[in-house]
Amino acid sequence: MGEVRLLTNGDLPALGRLLAPWPVETVQVAAQVRSHGLSERAGGTDILGYWESNRLMSILWRGYSLHPVGASSDGLDAFCDNLGPRRVGSIVGVREAAMGLWHRLCQRAPRHWAHPREVREHQPVLMITTAPNITPDPHVDVVATRHLASYHKASVAMYTEEVGVPPIDSGGSYRDHVASLMTRGLTLGVLVEGSVIFKADVVATAGSVCQIGGVWLAPQLRGHGLSEPLMAGVVARCRAEYDTVSLYANAYNTVALRCYAAVGFHQVNEFSTILY
Repeated sequence: MGEVRLLTNGDLPALGRLLAPWPVETVQVAAQVRSHGLSERAGGTDILGYWESNRLMSILWRGYSLHPVGASSDGLDAFCDNLGPRRVGSIVGVREAAMGLWHRLCQRAPRHWAHPREVREHQPVLMITTAPNITPDPHVDVVATRHLASYHKASVAMYTEEVGVPPIDSGGSYRDHVASLMTRGLTLGVLVEGSVIFKADVVATAGSVCQIGGVWLAPQLRGHGLSEPLMAGVVARCRAEYDTVSLYANAYNTVALRCYAAVGFHQVNEFSTILY
């Protein structure tokens, strides 16, 4: 059995070596580290490392979500030994690691972990490294901050539809999150008469990889063949800056998966998400 300790900035080279084989699957972790480093609770998160013979074997990103990376059976056991009562909203990551961590936590502390709101075990991880197969909709563009009210409204609708509960809080943190994306030019969409009718966020970037999330089309416009060119427009915009465009989706969302396949995405892995 190895040892578990919090990573610090001195561990950045070891972390880089660990993440390198999975640039698509770990883009969110890499983006967080690039922005905040590895000081304790940087950006509201920290990262536990599992070491064997002074070699970093796996990590557990601890923030709003728990995100294990490269975790072996011994690593998952060790991480569980270092986790107390649940204070996170989800567990997410490559299926074997995320489900393995969740099952262990349920066995050790069922009162805290065994009653999630939903388990999404099969979430294909997709990527595209070429121009889209579909002619991009030329109207897809960065949505400026002056459209915050409309973009926030569309984001709330997307989140509620996707997660099952609205992201409303008394402190307005979700609105602040949307505004932060907008000020960094990470919000793409189409407006009609000042209202957002399509949106997609660039939720993480690291090196030559970006990850798309928060994709939403106004319900009244669905089923009319608009999704494919709109998503192609997102890919075209992103590939002007990044070699690889990635995302992950729920396996039951067959309509979205058909759209992504038509645009040119292909599956490279599978995530699972346990929602609380």
